[in-house]
Amino acid sequence: MDRRVFSFFVALCLYAQWAIASLTSNEIANSLNELAQQGFAAKDLVLGINSTSDAGPMRDVYTEIDTMVTVVLTDVSFMTNTPIITDEAEEQDVYEGYSNFVQSLLELMDAFSTSATLLESLDDVTKYKVPSEVRVLESAVDAYFYNIIGLFPANSSYNAQANNQKAQVDTHCFQAIWAFDVGEGNQSRSDSSLHSRWLRRGSA
Repeated sequence: MDRRVFSFFVALCLYAQWAIASLTSNEIANSLNELAQQGFAAKDLVLGINSTSDAGPMRDVYTEIDTMVTVVLTDVSFMTNTPIITDEAEEQDVYEGYSNFVQSLLELMDAFSTSATLLESLDDVTKYKVPSEVRVLESAVDAYFYNIIGLFPANSSYNAQANNQKAQVDTHCFQAIWAFDVGEGNQSRSDSSLHSRWLRRGSA
């Protein structure tokens, strides 16, 4: 997603916070599970590219990520006045949805990490596009998770576990970005080495 578009959504969310908005715990849980389905779908697409060496579906991967970002930011804007969850059953439903979404993100980031070298060799654009998409997704999800964690009582075990899982997502996103940065660095060093060999050959 283009950073200007992302900035627009952020501004839209800030504006929406002025309005009276809230979501029920059931709506939040359902949204989290739907987001998880999109995360798993994006992961399957990446792994499919890895197995077929066909970069065509990358467009669908970007679409899945952009859709997740849009849904996440929309949910954030409607969670402004959502009260802390006090019902234990509702806490569990939201936490299970949260964990499901977290797991999909961890698997998607792992898929990017393991496929980075191949993706860059198939489509040169991925070395810039994927890290950009991951950064935008991470920023949106960070705000989303912060709001959801705030719905769990401070003394709830779900609060502590959700915080720990949020940290895991941050780490996996960083690793995915790093995998593409490393691939680009290796390619640059390879190109530089090849150029040096040609220069030495020409001076011989």
